[in-house]
Amino acid sequence: MKYILLILLIGSYLLALSINLMPSIKHPDSNINIFNSLVTILFIVMLLMYSKIGSKLLKFFSIFGVIAGLIVFVITTFEHMMIGNGILDVIASIQFPFYLIYISPLFGGNILFDLSIGSYSLLMSLVYGIIFGLTVYFKNR
Repeated sequence: MKYILLILLIGSYLLALSINLMPSIKHPDSNINIFNSLVTILFIVMLLMYSKIGSKLLKFFSIFGVIAGLIVFVITTFEHMMIGNGILDVIASIQFPFYLIYISPLFGGNILFDLSIGSYSLLMSLVYGIIFGLTVYFKNR
């Protein structure tokens, strides 16, 4: 059962990433529709189901999800405050792998909030924090 849930989790991650990748890159110019939201909800449900197992893999994934959301938020905030700074442009490139790996699969939820990328990343770090908390809770239970 554990391996079936893991395969379903990985499959839902890949599906959510492939469907939400272009809207997350093209945001605010893209159209996020209900299909993007449904795939995001599917991925979150699979994360919640797999968190009941209390896997170490999900713990690491969710910890890095929290960190990635915070990194994207902080760098995006500084980037908007200090436009034109060459050093900050170099530092801003650090955020893109974190954004693509952790925030893009959950980008379908932005249809409800219509937030900037940094603000939405901060919100998604809260989602990953909840997943981490549930994983720890079910592991220690």
